[in-house]
Amino acid sequence: MDWTFGIALLIGFAPVFIMMDMVLKNYTYPRVENPFFQDKSFFGLFTVGIVLGVVMYILIRVFALLDSPLAILYMIIMAVIQIMGMMVVMNLRRFRGKSDSIFYGYGVGLGMAGGMATGFAYTLCMLATSTEGEVVDLPAIAFYIISLSVSLTLILGACGTNVGEGIARHIPMQFVMQAAIPLIAYNMLLAVMWSSEGIMFYILPIAMILLGAFYFRKCLFINLPTIVREVLKMNGQKRDDIPKSK
Repeated sequence: MDWTFGIALLIGFAPVFIMMDMVLKNYTYPRVENPFFQDKSFFGLFTVGIVLGVVMYILIRVFALLDSPLAILYMIIMAVIQIMGMMVVMNLRRFRGKSDSIFYGYGVGLGMAGGMATGFAYTLCMLATSTEGEVVDLPAIAFYIISLSVSLTLILGACGTNVGEGIARHIPMQFVMQAAIPLIAYNMLLAVMWSSEGIMFYILPIAMILLGAFYFRKCLFINLPTIVREVLKMNGQKRDDIPKSK
C-alpha cells in the first residue's frame, strides 16, 4: 500500500472510530444487556456512508468546486446534496419509525466523514510530498489535514444523527432542514478556508471544529437519550437503561 494513502486513511478514520466508540459504547454491550441497535446494520450503513463520502469528494475534486470563484455557492449546493444523500439511504421502510434508525443515521454520517476526510488528506499529503524545490511547512499542513478530518467527523456525524431522527419520527424533511443549516455554515467556512492565508489559515479550521463540536455535543450527548426515549414511547415501548444526557 502506498504509504501516503495509509497515512491518509489513518488521519481520515482515526477521529471517526474515536467518536464512534465515545457515543456507541453507552448503547451497546457490555454497558447495556440488550443493544439499542444491530452491529450488522450499523456497519453496513457505515460502509454505504464511506462510499457516499468518496463520491462527494470526487465531485468536489473533479469539478474543482473549492478552486472556483463561486466556491461558497457550490459548497452550499454540496451541503444540500450531502444531506439528501443521507436521507435517500435512510428513507427505507424498514428504518421508518424505529429508534435504532437514529444510530444508523449516525453511522452513515461517520462513514461519509471518513470517506471525504481520507480524500482530502490524501490529496493534501500528495501535494506536500510532490513539491520540489519549495519550502513546505509540514506542521501547518498536518494541522490543516487533522483539523479538517476532526471537523468533518463532528459535523457529518451530527447531521447523520439528525437525519436518522427524522426517519425515526416519520418527519424526515423537517430534520433534513435542521441538519442542512449547520452543514451549509460548515461548507461555507470550508470554501473560505481552502483559499485562506496567514492567520486565517489557523482561525478557520478551529472555527470549523468548534461549530462541529457544538452541534455534535447537542445531538449526540444532550439530545440523543431523550430522542431514543421519545421514539420508543411512540412505538409503545419503554426501556430503563437509556443513558442520561451529559
